[in-house]
Amino acid sequence: MAFDTQVTNTQQELRTRSATPGGDSLFLKFRESYMAVAESLTERLGDDSTGQGLSISRDGWSDSLRSVLQRHGFALNFSEGNAFVDEDVGYILGAFGPLLTPAMREYLSIRNVEHHVRFSEDAALQIPWDALGDRIATWEAFLHKYPTFSWRNAAQYWRTMYLETYLTGMDNTRTFTDSGTLEQDVRKSYEHFLRTHARTPAAAVIRDYLALVEANAIPSDSTIKRFLREHDLESMLGVQPPVN
Repeated sequence: MAFDTQVTNTQQELRTRSATPGGDSLFLKFRESYMAVAESLTERLGDDSTGQGLSISRDGWSDSLRSVLQRHGFALNFSEGNAFVDEDVGYILGAFGPLLTPAMREYLSIRNVEHHVRFSEDAALQIPWDALGDRIATWEAFLHKYPTFSWRNAAQYWRTMYLETYLTGMDNTRTFTDSGTLEQDVRKSYEHFLRTHARTPAAAVIRDYLALVEANAIPSDSTIKRFLREHDLESMLGVQPPVN
C-alpha cells in the first residue's frame, strides 16, 4: 500500500527533525494526506455494493475490512447506521509520538483517550455532563501549558466546541426543559464544575451563565444568543457534532 511507504518516509524524515517545531509541521502535512486517504476510502465504501452492505452491518465483511484498515493505521467506524473510515489516533501516536514535541505528543494523547469514547450519536450526547466538563478543563489546562503550540487552533476547537455543547446541548440532548428552565442534571454539573475547576476560564463563563439563568428563570433565546456572542461562543443546536 503506497500509504505505508509514505508513513515510513515521513518517519525517516522526522528523525532528522525530532522533537522540533519543524518536525511537528512535517507531521501535520502528513496528517493532511492521512485524513484525505480516510475520506477517499469512506467514499469508496458508499460507491459499491460492499460498502453499502458495510453501512448497515458490523459483522462479516465489516470485521474483515476493520482488520485490513487497522493494519494500515485506520479505523472502521459507524454513525447513524453508516460506515466510515476514521483516523486511528492510537496508531498515529505510536508511529510518530516519539518523534514529536512534548506538546504535540500530549495533544495526541488527549485525543486518543477521547477518541475511544463515543461523544455523540444522532445529535445526542453520549457522555455524562460531568465528563464533558472535565474535557473542557483538560483542554484549557493544555492551552495554558503550551501557549505557543503550533496546532493551537485544533486544541482551541475542542475546548470551545465542548464548552458550547456544555452550555447549549445538542438537538437531542437539551440543557433546558420543554418549559424553558435549566435541566437539574445540567445545573448540578455546572455546580460541580465550579467546585472542581473554579479557577479556569470556563468557570468564569459558567458562573456568569448561571447568574443569567438565576436572573431570568426562563431566559429567552435572544438573551442566550447575546450571552454566547459576548463570550465568542455559538450554539450547538442545529450543528452536527463530531462522533468521537
